[in-house]
Amino acid sequence: MQILSPLRVKVDTREKQILQALLDKDCLAILHITKENAMTASMICTCHNISPSAAYRKLKLLQKLNLLRVTYNIQPNGKKSMLFQSKTIRINIRLCESQLLIHIDCIPLMTV
Repeated sequence: MQILSPLRVKVDTREKQILQALLDKDCLAILHITKENAMTASMICTCHNISPSAAYRKLKLLQKLNLLRVTYNIQPNGKKSMLFQSKTIRINIRLCESQLLIHIDCIPLMTV
């Protein structure tokens, strides 16, 4: 039996974090359910049946990776709420000369 060694691919920290987020079912679900409409963390928890602590952890990671847009809304009672929306349109992953390249097409920012 022949044992094949794994392909040696250079992956920098950000690309590795993006790949790990895309392999995480909760992160992927958050990107999917927030694609059309911005949602609060509690709405995401209800829609995806995820605990609030896990949701906030995943939202923080997706924000850090620049895959989520965060906006703030002031409610009539004066409380501030955060709304999360996926910025991603398409994610392309390519292996090019033993280097992993990730290109993310994002929704353009709306200017007022």
